Amino acid sequence: MLNLELQEFIYNTPDRLSLINYKSTSDTIVKIDIYRNHSFEMIEHTIAAYLDFAGIKAEFTYSDYDDSLSFLQIDHTADMLILWLDLSRYLEQSIDDFLEDRLETLRQLYTKPILVALLGNAKLSARENFVFFPMDDIKTRLSDRFLDLRLETFSGTKLSMNACLEVSRELGLNYIPSMLFPQLKAIVVDLDNTLYEGVLGEDGRSKLKLTPGHCRLQMILKSLKQQGFFICAASKNNEQDVLELFEKRSDFPLRQEDFTFICSSWAPKSHSILSIAEQLNIGTDSILFIDDNPGELIEVNHNISDIHVLLAQKNADDTADILENYPRIKKFRTEQEDLLRSEDVKANQERKRMQATLSSIDYLKSLHMQLTYNLNNKDHLTRIAELANKTNQFIFNYKRYQISDIEQFMHDPKAAVISVELSDRLSSSGIIGVCVAENKTTYININECFVSCRALGRGIDEIIVKGAINIAWKALGRLPIHVEFQKGPRNLPAETFVENNLKHFISGSHVWEYEIPRDIIEIHLKGDHDI
Repeated sequence: MLNLELQEFIYNTPDRLSLINYKSTSDTIVKIDIYRNHSFEMIEHTIAAYLDFAGIKAEFTYSDYDDSLSFLQIDHTADMLILWLDLSRYLEQSIDDFLEDRLETLRQLYTKPILVALLGNAKLSARENFVFFPMDDIKTRLSDRFLDLRLETFSGTKLSMNACLEVSRELGLNYIPSMLFPQLKAIVVDLDNTLYEGVLGEDGRSKLKLTPGHCRLQMILKSLKQQGFFICAASKNNEQDVLELFEKRSDFPLRQEDFTFICSSWAPKSHSILSIAEQLNIGTDSILFIDDNPGELIEVNHNISDIHVLLAQKNADDTADILENYPRIKKFRTEQEDLLRSEDVKANQERKRMQATLSSIDYLKSLHMQLTYNLNNKDHLTRIAELANKTNQFIFNYKRYQISDIEQFMHDPKAAVISVELSDRLSSSGIIGVCVAENKTTYININECFVSCRALGRGIDEIIVKGAINIAWKALGRLPIHVEFQKGPRNLPAETFVENNLKHFISGSHVWEYEIPRDIIEIHLKGDHDI
């Protein structure tokens, strides 16, 4: 995904006319429904370049202006909905209660992602399946240029042209991509003239310059690590020099422990990145690579066509600005699993070492593994939806459930949502797997099953998946089991598992027989029923 010209265009404050004339080249078309009481068209006219950088081409549908928020004109075929409201059109003393009621109605009517963008202030309760887009930062930056009441008659909105340009950028780069597509998982960064000014092998670590911009860039990477992103380095340097750099340079915000992996060698950087992807057990399409050398980006993109790339700028502040606004980086909430992720992957290296030296039984027993199966645990709603929308390798059906979908299954007495937690003596992995099943009167249908890539390869894949199916089977009446599966572009691990373990259940429903091997792994059960 090499588009350095587009990067330069959109991150250098293009003017309105240039944005209006931009023609999208993306093949990925999404439909966005705008339910509004003021005009959105000025945003639509200037958003194409930003969405194109995110790999998206948008088609917008519109409601009439509807202050009553009747929601009679919702386009249910749309991939997401933006609720676009000017609150000055309402009486201030009654707006909060009115909006609370209408948002709850909207939640029942529309189960896909919803972005609430309010011009004005309201005190609203947080809702799991809504994302709120505040305009306060834009208002602060623009000050008296935020509104333009003189043009409202012609434009249909109180927002100024400058404000509309800012909103286009925010929605196109940050909000829409992160709401519609799985977030990136890893950021692999070059070192020389990217994280600092200078070349380690030539200048020596003491003469490398940490400019204010480079300090800010490192702080952003450190913050992203704390949000659950894997931070890795791919550098053409002596490995020992690199390790000593992060040990000795106490002024660097990034420390060695902030990196999940540091790959320092003289091999092509594409080799280093492929090695990192293998160790992380993630697809290269979920990696962002940052380097100041266009030649390195071209080499990497030539050998890894689906990777995301960012050309680091000479002014590191510019690099920091791009990274902060790179598509599919923005997170709307941080879960406990995000905090566990990096240490859990590092612990996988020790697990692999143990697997190579111990028998299968001794390996499992030595780790003191614990699996907890949860039936309809509403506290897990957000994590389940997150896992459903970012899992690619081990997923049965790509159903990409939203929070409202999972909530609906949990409230249905004929359905079961099994979430699986994993821990061992090396680390806690948190919620790593989910099974969604329904009682179809004569059989139990396994609608979906997905497992985090972090949990794969530990020797317990069968226990995780078949154990979850077993819990659903017991909760829903012990009927014959039928498993749904569709082959996708990247779910070969799931396909292989189904072929080896569940092939018989794909063609039709059959009697289910499985017992969790409690002698080699500790099992806990939590739920509303006797499971």
